[in-house]
Amino acid sequence: MSRLTKGSIEADVANAVVKFHREQQGRGPADVRVCLLGDLLVVRYFGVFTPTEAHLSKTEEGRKLIRSARQELRQIAREELEGLVASLVECKVLRSYFDLNVEAAEQIEVY
Repeated sequence: MSRLTKGSIEADVANAVVKFHREQQGRGPADVRVCLLGDLLVVRYFGVFTPTEAHLSKTEEGRKLIRSARQELRQIAREELEGLVASLVECKVLRSYFDLNVEAAEQIEVY
C-alpha cells in the first residue's frame, strides 16, 4: 500500500489535470503548479490559451469572449474535475473555485 505524501499528491494532481485539459481542449497548459496548503489544493496553470484564444486576447471583446467561454467550460467540467481530484487525494472535495487572468494567460483552481 502506498502512502500519500504532499509531494506525491501535488505531482499526481499536476499530471492528471494536464492530461484532462489536453483531452478536453486538444492541448494542455505550458506549465502547471500544484500546492497543497492544509485542506486546500491550489492548481495554477500558465500558458493556457489555444492559438485561437491567443489571437482573440488582443482585443477587449476577445478577452471577454475567452473569459465567458472558459467559465462556461469550467462549469460544465466542474463535477468531473472535482471527482478526479477527490480520487487522487482520497477524500471528498467539498467545493472548488476557478478564476482566469486573460491578460496573463493564467488560470487558477482551488479545491
